[in-house]
Amino acid sequence: MRSNKVASIALLVSVALTAIVSAVLLVFAAYSYSNESEKRWQELQRVLNVSADQLALGVALPAWNLDENQVLSIMRASMNQRDLHAIVMYASGSKRAFVVQRGAGDQLEIGQPLQTTPEMLVAQRPIVVDGTTIGTIKVFVTPTYLQQDLREQRHDDMLAILLLAAVLVISVYGLLWFLILRPLKAVGQYVTGDTPQKAWFFGELRTLKESIHKMWELLDSRYRAMRESEERLSVATRAARIGIWDWDVQHDELAQDDEIMRQYGLKTRLGGGNYKAWLELVVPEDRERARTEVAAALKGERDFSLQFRIRRPDGALRYLRSMARSFRDESGKVVRMVGVSIDVTEATESEQELRRHRSHLEELVAERTEALSVAVAEAKSASRAKSVFLSAMSHELHAPLNSVIGFSRLMAHSATMSAEERRNMAIIHSSGQQLLTLINDILELSRIEAGEVGLHREAVDVAQLLRDVSDMVGERAASAGVALKLECLAPARAMMLDGAKLRHVLLNLTANALKVERAGSVTLALRSTALPGGRHGLSFSVRLAPEVMAETGGLGLAISRQYVHLMGGELEVNASPGQGTQFHFTIETSEAVAGEVPAHLPRLAPRDQGRRLLVVDAGADSRHLLRSLLAPAGFDVHEASDGAEALDAVAKLQPELVLLDWRLSGLDGLELTRRLRADQSLAQPRVVLMASPAVSDGRQQGLAAGADEVLAKPVEQGKLFRLLQQQMGLQYVEGVLP
Repeated sequence: MRSNKVASIALLVSVALTAIVSAVLLVFAAYSYSNESEKRWQELQRVLNVSADQLALGVALPAWNLDENQVLSIMRASMNQRDLHAIVMYASGSKRAFVVQRGAGDQLEIGQPLQTTPEMLVAQRPIVVDGTTIGTIKVFVTPTYLQQDLREQRHDDMLAILLLAAVLVISVYGLLWFLILRPLKAVGQYVTGDTPQKAWFFGELRTLKESIHKMWELLDSRYRAMRESEERLSVATRAARIGIWDWDVQHDELAQDDEIMRQYGLKTRLGGGNYKAWLELVVPEDRERARTEVAAALKGERDFSLQFRIRRPDGALRYLRSMARSFRDESGKVVRMVGVSIDVTEATESEQELRRHRSHLEELVAERTEALSVAVAEAKSASRAKSVFLSAMSHELHAPLNSVIGFSRLMAHSATMSAEERRNMAIIHSSGQQLLTLINDILELSRIEAGEVGLHREAVDVAQLLRDVSDMVGERAASAGVALKLECLAPARAMMLDGAKLRHVLLNLTANALKVERAGSVTLALRSTALPGGRHGLSFSVRLAPEVMAETGGLGLAISRQYVHLMGGELEVNASPGQGTQFHFTIETSEAVAGEVPAHLPRLAPRDQGRRLLVVDAGADSRHLLRSLLAPAGFDVHEASDGAEALDAVAKLQPELVLLDWRLSGLDGLELTRRLRADQSLAQPRVVLMASPAVSDGRQQGLAAGADEVLAKPVEQGKLFRLLQQQMGLQYVEGVLP
């Protein structure tokens, strides 16, 4: 009978839990069904509205041209949505209607009488051409398929919930029986003395079984444990040198154990064995504090706790720590206090000694801190003096140097000077330039050390940057008979970094290598490594021939080290005989997403929005970078990758301005400009050539070919926007030109 009750309880719990879960699932299913139904109806309405809008636009021109076949063709093509039932077009001033609808077997019928039902949704739109309404179009959608899908979904949800409920009832009942009810039954049999049936015990049930099994042992040992408690406590207090005292407050009787006698240096009880006798042993300086603590404990304000000093009969001064608990009668009055006493003399004396040492150390620290403050102040004063000196020297040196460099250049072109004098003047000019570079490097290094130099991150085509660096030093390498090699494994997308400082570092390292290399090779290399989180590791290196040892010092290299450090890397130099020299560093950066431009870039005024530009560049990344800069500003940007494609785009799109890269495969930018200007049948756009600074007389050549302006690559954002403003007469209303 008992087992039946247990089984019924398990079944009740299983059914109740299943009912609760099923109810929750039903509520969730109803809520989900309601949301899905609402979304489907909204989607059906959206399809209706979109179809009506598209048809009103699509049939406008054929209807205006009275092209019935084109109208019907557009209406038939629009019936590809299964929910669309019929499309009807009425022409203004005519009773005739064009009808396309679904008939039997879902076949399209044209020209048949319109057949609709009240539950169908309908949208009506006017057909407008040049502001004139020439007709009306109606679109009907049927909810039949939507309702059928919703019914099927509701049926599937209910079936899934019923199956889940059945599985849950069986599973929960089985788990309750095997994991809880069967083990509990076995425990009950064990308690009653019956032979328990075999069962598995887990977790708390195993603990319960073991607890019941050991209960009789605990009960049997309880008495012996209590009897031995006092003996153990006595042994423990003697070992720990803890004295125990008991004060009967009502009768003023104070009892102490042997440890208390030892602490106070007595052989008998404290005088008369009362509170007054104990208080007389406390040194006079601590007695008032002792009285206060005892009074607070008797009033019930707090438990008694006091550290005090006593004077033993032999004259020794000892530090004691005493704590007690109060016991009260029915009225709340303290009638008894039981406490302990510990001799803390050694610990207290050690703490006092440590305090004296700490005080001495604090004095030493204060002295050292004061001396350090003086040193810091002197260092700051020296730094300020250095800055003032460098600023003054910069002004004093730049003025005469500019005169030396300028006049030496003028005199070198004098017709009255001999060849020897021109050589001497060239030496003066070159030396002045070197001295000016040296002064500028010193000033830049001073600004870096003062923390006045920061990073300006922008979207940079790293591969193009390396090509520009190679072009800039290419003529110098060729004149020195050195093979300049470029190994570029750059990422496909533009990177966010400080392009100006990176270009400065690479130019400095490459130029430094060319100074010592004579007939071998210099390699400028880049390797990219993909990192987690969409970041990239860019490893740059400049390598010399194995037999060449480059200089590893100088102001230029010092500035490069600081720039690399600002970018998050470390410039390292590996140089060994027979192995040559390698300068290398690695920085981490992230990809420039589409449309990512600095927040301060401008935006076109409303009257200038949509001004059409054509970007012609063989590099996809370069085109992407320019589009990312110009499109967010409001320009209508189009692209071409070569000369033939550019000519075709100019003829079709008629852009107002063409941004044209100098270096194109086949037909280069210079020749393309000449052909544009020679073809009078084309609407002549303004042409801006983009050329590397390494192209000698690039601006003169570009203007001679017919270009309106030449822009240096890599393109600087500020110069680009200012040039477009000048060439196209633009007005910006947002942002600030960099």
